[in-house]
Amino acid sequence: MPNPYTRADLRAEAANQHYNLTCDPDHMGVGESMSTTTIPSTGQTLTWGQLLPADTDDGEAYGAAVDDVHRLIDEAANVSAWAVEIGADGLRPSRTVITLSGVDQPLARVHFAFAPDMAPEMQSDLITSVNAVLAQARFQNGAPQPPA
Repeated sequence: MPNPYTRADLRAEAANQHYNLTCDPDHMGVGESMSTTTIPSTGQTLTWGQLLPADTDDGEAYGAAVDDVHRLIDEAANVSAWAVEIGADGLRPSRTVITLSGVDQPLARVHFAFAPDMAPEMQSDLITSVNAVLAQARFQNGAPQPPA
């Protein structure tokens, strides 16, 4: 007997569950986890707990950093369906991101995901091509402008 649901149904539910898991992160759990996580700008040598020890006078600063992380989590875009689709298709996210800048803030951001066996040269060529097309677009005050 065939399943009464489709693979699309499974992917939709996976995206729903993925999103739900990020909606209400445990405040204490995030703070505890952060204490042993290295801070990238320190050259991967200093942890949050070392930079801002919670049990010293800087404990308030550590709490503020945890609060800031929670705000970023709360404001994060729901990319759960995107993440599930990429994983289900066997693609791997690239660290390369292209941002189309506006006057005061980004207008658009392009993220890439590639098949694991796609040659790095092909990935690079695709990224370069997309970047070139975006660079040809002219934007002023957030609105596309015709070429001069």
